[in-house]
Amino acid sequence: MAALCLLLLTTATLPAWAEGRLPAWYETTTHLNMRSGPSVRSTSQFIMAPGTRVLVIGHPQDQWAEVVYGGDTLYCATRYLQYAAPYAVKKVAKHRYSLWGFVRQLLLTCVVLYVLRWVVIWGLSVASTLVYKVYWVACIPFYFLNWLQRYAAKPWRWYFKVNAGRTDAENRRLRKQLAFAQIPFYILLTPLRWFNAVYYNLFVHCSLEFINYALEVVDPSHPKEGADDTLRWFLLLPWRILKYPLWHGTLTLVESGVWTLVDTLVPALTLYHGTDCMASESITQSRGRVGNNSRYTGIWNVGGGNYAGNGIYFAPDRATALHYASGSLVVCRVTLGRVLDLGIAPRRIYSECGFPNALNVTRWGLDHDYVTGEWWREDAGWWEYCMYDWQNRYNYSWRIRPLYVLSLSDDMLQRTPGGMHHWLFRRMVIEDLWTWFVHLMNSKRTY
Repeated sequence: MAALCLLLLTTATLPAWAEGRLPAWYETTTHLNMRSGPSVRSTSQFIMAPGTRVLVIGHPQDQWAEVVYGGDTLYCATRYLQYAAPYAVKKVAKHRYSLWGFVRQLLLTCVVLYVLRWVVIWGLSVASTLVYKVYWVACIPFYFLNWLQRYAAKPWRWYFKVNAGRTDAENRRLRKQLAFAQIPFYILLTPLRWFNAVYYNLFVHCSLEFINYALEVVDPSHPKEGADDTLRWFLLLPWRILKYPLWHGTLTLVESGVWTLVDTLVPALTLYHGTDCMASESITQSRGRVGNNSRYTGIWNVGGGNYAGNGIYFAPDRATALHYASGSLVVCRVTLGRVLDLGIAPRRIYSECGFPNALNVTRWGLDHDYVTGEWWREDAGWWEYCMYDWQNRYNYSWRIRPLYVLSLSDDMLQRTPGGMHHWLFRRMVIEDLWTWFVHLMNSKRTY
């Protein structure tokens, strides 16, 4: 009987590693040194109290056990350990993949994307309205800074706005004297030009243009990109993300950075151009990006009237541009170049202003190396700029860069299908820049 009890006791305290059940939980039976190695010569890290549970993961020697406690691996004598419980290893459930499961997941994804598409379209529509409302309030101080840049560059503008009582010789001397008088103002206004350039090019243009790109992703304009085809919409979604926000978005950021530098060195103003919805879309849209291959896409075309010369007209005030608008307002950054103050132009040139097709004004301006004419329209009481355009000289010009288009009927941002054209990255603009630079270096100005 005694022998049987001894056998049962031996079996109950048999180490788990003797049965191949490691790792397993054990409890200490006394105060036990936990050492850094399986030897009495190894450093004791601490003394563990009786009844403490440890995880035994191995036995490098029969008299020593390798245990894990508190994230550390330690060693202790096996004779002071008592088996407590097996170590339960969590089994990772194996997922069974089936064709039906894949199809169901695909259909669910498509439904979610389709619903999300219309939610995003609605959200962007609301956002375009709210963004413009917020922008219209936030831009008031920058509208003033743009006004300040314009007037501070030529503080004498109001005094010489009308050509009356001066001879052509006096006007010629004035043009020469005032051209030199602008130099100190140009230097002093450099920080203001930089500030305005950063705001309009990087903040306004980039943020509002990315709304166009987001709309092309969720609501494409071109049938080949899924405009009227749900299946094609799903299949080409990654392509549209790559094409618009990533590729064209990157080009927009690079281009805006370049124009910020250019506008700091070469003065530019934020001006307004009133037109109709179709014309504004044609002016700003990129030819061929969403299927519009008209030769009038992406260019500025001379309109009718031309009361201060043949060319593209801009207004420094929004109210003036609204007088000419019939649905849309294009807000642009315009590098005016050398400006002819028509108030000090030759008398015969000034006298043609105010009548339709004043072509001699354009001819005289271009012959004397002027890019733009500035005219005070007495009958209406406002200023206008005419960028001279003789035989479509500037219809691709780098000098006119649209920032955004406003739909007057909805009082919200007007969508440009495919996004606006990159005015910097095109052959005609590069050629125009090079021609302008060479002409600037070689020409002799006549006053």
